[in-house]
This record gives sequence, structure tokens and C-alpha cells, in this order.
Amino acid sequence: MSTLRARYFARDPKLWPVFRDPGLSRLVESRRHHAPTAERLAAYPNGEHLLDALKADHAIPDGPRIPGEVHEPLLFAAALSKAWENPSSVENVVTMPCDPAIYGAMLGVAANPNLVYREYCEVAEELEKTVVRQIAQLVGYDPAEATGVFTQGGTFCNLYGYLFGIRKAMPDALHLGLEHGQDYRIINSQGGHYSNTTNLSLLGVNLARKTIRVRVTSSHDIDLKDLEDQLVACFRLNCLVPCIMLTMGTTDTFGVDRVKPVYDLCRQLTARFGLTTVPHIHVDSAVGWPLIFFLDYDFAANPLAINAATLASLHHNVERFRELKYADSFTVDFQKWGFVPYTSSLVMIKERASLQALEHDPENFSYFEKGTQGQTHFQSTIECSRGAAGLFGAYSALQYLGKRGYQMLIAHGLQNANYFRHRLAHTPGALVIAQQNQGPSVGFRLYDPAIVTDPVAELAFEKEFDDSAAHRERVTRNNAYHRDVFLRRGKHGLYTNWVQFVTNTGYSDTGAWHPLPGEKAVFMNPLTDHDHIDRFVARLHAT
Repeated sequence: MSTLRARYFARDPKLWPVFRDPGLSRLVESRRHHAPTAERLAAYPNGEHLLDALKADHAIPDGPRIPGEVHEPLLFAAALSKAWENPSSVENVVTMPCDPAIYGAMLGVAANPNLVYREYCEVAEELEKTVVRQIAQLVGYDPAEATGVFTQGGTFCNLYGYLFGIRKAMPDALHLGLEHGQDYRIINSQGGHYSNTTNLSLLGVNLARKTIRVRVTSSHDIDLKDLEDQLVACFRLNCLVPCIMLTMGTTDTFGVDRVKPVYDLCRQLTARFGLTTVPHIHVDSAVGWPLIFFLDYDFAANPLAINAATLASLHHNVERFRELKYADSFTVDFQKWGFVPYTSSLVMIKERASLQALEHDPENFSYFEKGTQGQTHFQSTIECSRGAAGLFGAYSALQYLGKRGYQMLIAHGLQNANYFRHRLAHTPGALVIAQQNQGPSVGFRLYDPAIVTDPVAELAFEKEFDDSAAHRERVTRNNAYHRDVFLRRGKHGLYTNWVQFVTNTGYSDTGAWHPLPGEKAVFMNPLTDHDHIDRFVARLHAT
């Protein structure tokens, strides 16, 4: 790890001359001082004055500035942006971008291709095809048949996933809308990202009547029995299911859905009910996708000397990610565990024919050359403009880090996460949620050790679905204790995040349930070490 850090995460101008720019050099230096968030403004020279001036600024300058002159408000805003390169920053599924990705993204910005149209991007289009082929090869898609689109974030990738299903199952929806024709239901999981729902709202889907949210298990993955029951109910009524949205790596506890059983179930049930439309399976793997770098890892030889506990859990998760090839499409967020700057997201598509379902009529694009339109994804994309900075950053990161570099970075994060789980397991009042998931995300709840002597039993009590006043009062007491500790602890060792849904109660007879809040840390930061974890645990209960 020390070599990886020095070569690819040090912002070293001797290795990456782009950081010799005076503005970038000052920015890097100012962000090396890892003050807690609340202290960063005071630590920045003249910070309070610069912030006041920025807030009061409302006029564009009359004349041009001297080229190369550092503009202080610009540098200040960059310097005081969230410092993901701080080793304590583990709040969410975000991490610092690596140096080669920054370099690649800057080349993409300077060239300024628009990937939506071949004449506007030329050879940059071939770079996109190259990354798509590389990811296809890695996951087990046929590189000659697969395709993909770089787009603006994981939410857009998941939006494409829904659209593939809708347009393939309900082709008239392109012109007549979703409420025309046959009845339908779109299925996702209660443990999925919020974009699973917001995208459907954006598409005009009636959330109350046209969506089914499948239950989750104690591991926060999709409940396959409930999924089967829901599909059977739909198919018995001749109700279409255009799309099933799965998740491989939930944000807060890294629940990983199985894909192959869903793939098999869809085909078995559509054959049983004589249906011609098989649901499109899209996997939101925005968080977990880098585990595909381990699909050909020699777990027996273990060349990276990954510790035994992490190796076993990694192997378990990799076996699940081996099933990603059965998805019709999936989300790749390079901007998360791929160490690439925002935004860099790719929707991978197993069969390029899926894009044909999204094609709009050629007459809608009258001011583009007809002969060029069909040579790209132009008529099928959501965007009229697709910037290439994310593509260039992703390609550069893949080329400089390589599979082995990614494996080392991923293993480092997973070993940190396991060490954190170990420390919490030996701390009174602490309980890891879905400990068996063993991903980079660690969700946990804290209880007052003076009151709760057995956190496992206490969580079991909380997870009972019980709307009685006594039950609500006890859960509320526990929630308040943890929330108060979280606020009093401050930023020490690790910067964690409060989440309103770190786990859930069981289900009532009618399927009702309640969320349970908690705290999470996500170990993707390549600069985080055990000493940061130790300092955090020492103040875990804000003592």
C-alpha cells in the first residue's frame, strides 16, 4: 500500500507534473493539513473574510484577468470543499480520486469531446468502446455483443435500467406513455438506493399502484421467496413486469443480491405462465462493482497475503459477483470505489439490441447527418450532451492501476472494515448490523452500556414488529442515546455518518415495517489506517 499511495495518491508533481501548476500546488498543500471539518475554515488563512466576500459577490468582473494569476476565491472554494483525501473521511461511498484519474479527466476536459455524437467526439468514442470491452471481459459478458454508455452518475445508470425494461416490454410507451395498454408492475428491493424510487417518479410511474418493493432478509439482500410470490401474483393476473432492480452492494451495510436465482426464476415463471416478455434485470452495482477485479484471483495461493478473515468474506462476496454476468445491464460507478473524479459512471448493457428499444424516430434529429446518426448510441441516449472527463479519468485509472492495483486498494479497505468490526465487537454497547456482509460499509448501533448489557438481544427486541407504546418508547430511548453520542463525539479518528435506515424491524402480517437508525463508516479511503480506527473507538461513547 505504501507504494500505491506514493505513486498514485500523493499528488506528487515529480510523478504527475500537472500538480506543478501554481494553483493546483497551493490547493494540494492546503488540503494536506487534515483539520476536522468544523476547524477547517478557521485554519485557512483569512478564511472567514474570504467566505464573507464569496457570499456577498454578485457581479461578474468588467474586464479580463491576467492569465495564470491565482484567483483567491476560486482557490478558497476548492480548498474548503469536502476533503475526501483526509484519512478520517469514511462517511459514505465516496473516496479521493487517484492521481492518474485526475490527469486523465483533465485531458478529457481539455479536449472537450461530446460523446453523444460521433462527429463531436471522433476518437474519444473509441476510448469509450475500449473501456466497455474491458469491463465486459472482466465481468463475463461477450465483449463483441455488449455495449455501454458513460453517463452522469449512478442514478442515470439505474434510470437507463428501468427504461430498457419498459421500452422492451411496452414498446408503445415511447409514444403513448406508461398508462397505455397492458397493466404492469416494476419491482425493486426495500434495501435499494433511493434512486430506485425517485427514478420511477421521474418516469411518471404511479409509485403507489405500479411498484412493488420486495422485502429484505437479515443480510439486507432481496428476499427471494417474497420476490417469487410477487412475480407469481403478477403473472397470474397477466400483469407485465418490465424490470426488476437488484442491488449488489447496498450503501449502508453492503447487502449483495443474488442474480442467477432471479435470472432462473424469471425464465421459469414466464415459461410456466406462457408469457413472451421476460423482465429486464438491472443491477445497481454502483458501490460493489470493483469486486469483479477478483473474479480470477487465486484465493488458494492468495498472492496479496490478504488476512484470513477478510479473504474468506471476500471469496463469499466474489462468488455472488460472479453472477453479475446474468444481469441484462448493470451500473458501474468509477467515482466511488474506482477512485475517479465526479462524474464517472457507466451503464453496462449485455446485448446491444437493448439500446434499439430506446431509439427515437430519426426525424427528431433533422439537423444531424443521417449517415452518422446510426453509428453511435445517439438516438438512444437520455442526454443531448455527454461529457468525456469521466471516461478519460476511468480509462486512465484502469491503465495505471491495473487489476492488481485495484485488488490491493480493495483489499486494504476490506481489511480496515474487518478491523473496525473487530474493535466494535469488543466494545460494550456496540453492535454491527448485518456483520455477515463483510463489505467496505459498516453500519452499527450503539446502546447505553449502563442499561443494555446484551446488544444482540436488544436489537432482536427492536426488530420485532410491535406498535405498542412500551416497545416504541424503548426503541426511541435507544435511538436518542446513539444520536446524542454521535453528536457529542465530534470528529475524532474517523468521520462517520448518521443514517435513518441502517436496518429495519421485522414485518407485520400486512407487510408493514419500520426503519431503525444508526451510524456507518465506509472504508474506501486508501489513506485510512488502524490508528484512525483506534482513535475513533476510544471515544466511541463520547467519553
